[in-house]
Amino acid sequence: MVKISKSIGPHILWEPGWLQSSSSISAWQFVGYADYQKVEIKSGMSLDQFMKSSIWSKLGAESTTFHPDAHLDALPAPLEMGNRQSVGEGTKSVTRGKITLQKPSRDDLGGIGLFSTPSNYMKLLSALLCGGCPLLNEASVDTLFRPQLSDASRLAMPKGLGTQMRRVLGIQSSDTSSQADHCLAGTIAMEDIPGRRKAGTVNWSGLPNLHWWIDRKTGIAAGLFTQLLPPGDSAVTSLLIDLEVALYKYINNGEASKL
Repeated sequence: MVKISKSIGPHILWEPGWLQSSSSISAWQFVGYADYQKVEIKSGMSLDQFMKSSIWSKLGAESTTFHPDAHLDALPAPLEMGNRQSVGEGTKSVTRGKITLQKPSRDDLGGIGLFSTPSNYMKLLSALLCGGCPLLNEASVDTLFRPQLSDASRLAMPKGLGTQMRRVLGIQSSDTSSQADHCLAGTIAMEDIPGRRKAGTVNWSGLPNLHWWIDRKTGIAAGLFTQLLPPGDSAVTSLLIDLEVALYKYINNGEASKL
């Protein structure tokens, strides 16, 4: 098994500045980065060890790791990956899928490969909702959630999101540039979505239809986590929106204050 540091070269995909002048939104790549090696060299620990000591142990999130195979006796049973595929005449069937990474992993990749549980991940989202403690201060969370796109990038963003992410963000047309932006943590709804999240809400979606959002105005950190491929499943998006509408209706009717 070859470590990723041995299999990648020092090349770049495009000349610096080319993307700023290019009209092609397809010239964008999402990969598992090798930046994690900077953390490992600086700390003298693997990224898994560093994150456990700096993040997960502080949150009490003990089931989060890059190497679940090494802790089978201490972790919850893993959920199988599903794959929804067409079986003819517009119908679909869910069959057994597979995790896209080689297991066991030799590298702790920043950006892909972390295994966790919904309860563990909600501890992270809740910490960010409540100002970042015990991980960050409130000013750092503000920076994390601050819009980052230029006007040109914001205009191009809806076209590159895909239908399902536009539904999540309440974007009615791919030609609009006012409804969404991007921050260091994910995408941002720049306008209130009626019956749903408020302007400033940050969200992201993981590969197997994992969805989370943080609405600091309303005081909500929530998620819908599945293990279903391929990404951008329309039924999962509909379920997410139904869940969100029901949650905000419950809160706006004052039911949450009775708990």
